[in-house]
Amino acid sequence: MTTAIDAKRRVADYVNRLPITERPRWIAEYQLQGLVTLPEPPAQHQPSQTGIPNPDIADIDEEFVQSIINPGAMKILQAIAANYPGYIRIDAAWIDELCDAASNQNMTLRSNHHFYLSGGTQSGKSTLAGVIINKIAAKSQTPAIVIGSDPKDEITRWLCRFTRKFDGMKALRNWITFATNAIDEQKARVAKVGGECQGVPELFLAQDEVDSVFGGGKGLPGMVDADTAKDLQGFWNYIIKFTAGLKGHGLFMGQSPLSGETGFSRPSLKNVCFIAMGQTSSYILDHPQDFVNVKKEILEVLRQACEMLDKAGVRYALVIPTRSNPFVALIPEFDIKGLEQKQDSKPSNDTVSSSKNNQQPSQQQIDWYEEIRLWATELGRKPQYQEIKQKWHELTGQELNEKGVTLLLENLGYRED
Repeated sequence: MTTAIDAKRRVADYVNRLPITERPRWIAEYQLQGLVTLPEPPAQHQPSQTGIPNPDIADIDEEFVQSIINPGAMKILQAIAANYPGYIRIDAAWIDELCDAASNQNMTLRSNHHFYLSGGTQSGKSTLAGVIINKIAAKSQTPAIVIGSDPKDEITRWLCRFTRKFDGMKALRNWITFATNAIDEQKARVAKVGGECQGVPELFLAQDEVDSVFGGGKGLPGMVDADTAKDLQGFWNYIIKFTAGLKGHGLFMGQSPLSGETGFSRPSLKNVCFIAMGQTSSYILDHPQDFVNVKKEILEVLRQACEMLDKAGVRYALVIPTRSNPFVALIPEFDIKGLEQKQDSKPSNDTVSSSKNNQQPSQQQIDWYEEIRLWATELGRKPQYQEIKQKWHELTGQELNEKGVTLLLENLGYRED
C-alpha cells in the first residue's frame, strides 16, 4: 500500500504541472481525487445553438492526444524504472540478453532455451519469433536448422529462413513426424561430439497457433482432431523437457498463455521464457502460481506498468526469463531488411531436408514481396489471379490458395473491386 500511495503521489505531482484542462482525465484514469488541484467548477453554459459545434463533443485530434499521453506515460515509466531497474526495462537490449543466454556455447551457462510468445492478432508474435531465431542462429557453430509449423494456410511474414516449413492444419501430422526425426538426427550429432555439443548446429522447432490447434485437448472441430491435439501436446512438452541439452529451441506462439489452453504442463513452464505482448500480460499476472515466483509488491508494480502502457498505446512485453526476474520492457523497432541472417557456409546434407516450401538461397535472403512488387510495377496493371499465383510459385515454390492471392494483392496495394 505504501508503494502504491507513493506512486500515486508521484503521478499527482506530474499531473499538477499539466494544463488544467488535462487534469480531470488523469484524475479519473488514475484515481487521483484529492491529490490534484482543480479550479472551482465554471457556471453552467447555455446549450449551443443549432448548427454551432459544441466544443465538448468536437472531433478529437488523435495526434495531439497522443503527444500528451505518451510522453506522460514515458515519464511515469521512467520514474518507476528508476526505483525498480530490475523489473522495468526501457532499453532495447533485453532481447539480445535473452538470445545471448540461449546461445552461450558453454552449455552449463545456457538459459532461455525455449520461448512462448503470447499476443493477439497482429501483435507481432511472428516478427519477434523471427528476430529471436535470427539472433540465436547467427551464433550457430554450423548453419542452423529451422523447422516450423504454421497452421494458417496463408501468407505469414516470417523473418527467418526455414529448412522445412509445414503450412496448414492437415500438415500437423507430417510436422510431428518430421520434427521428431530431426531431433533424433540432432541426438546422433551430439553423441559423436559429447555433451559440450562442439560444432553442433542450433535446432529450432517453431509452432504457431498453439492454443488454437490444441484447443484445451479437444483440437479444433472439423480441422484438428483430439488425437492430433494430444500428440501435439506430448510433442511440445518433449521438446521443452529434453532438447535443451541438444542445442534445441522450441518457439511457440499463441493468443493465450494459460497451460490449460496450450497443453504445456506446469513443470514444463519452468523451462520456458515467456514473452506476453500487450494485454495478454494480464493473464499471466492473474495466474502467478503458473509462471512467476516473486514478491506480491513486485507483481503489483508489473501490473501497474502494464496497465499504464496499455492505456497509452505503447508496445511492450511482460518478459519472464527462466533464470532471472520477470520484467516489463518496451518492444524496440527492428531493422527488418537488415535483420535476416546470411549464413555463408553451406549446410551439410544431413542438416537440410529440401522442400520447395520456403527454400531460399543460403548466400542471400530475398524479400519476395519486394520482388513481386517490382514485377507488378513493370507489368503496369493489376495482375490477374492466375498471373500472380504463377509468379509467386516461380519465385518461392509456394502454392497460393484463393485467400493467399487476395492477401498478396492487398499487400501490393490492390483492393477488391
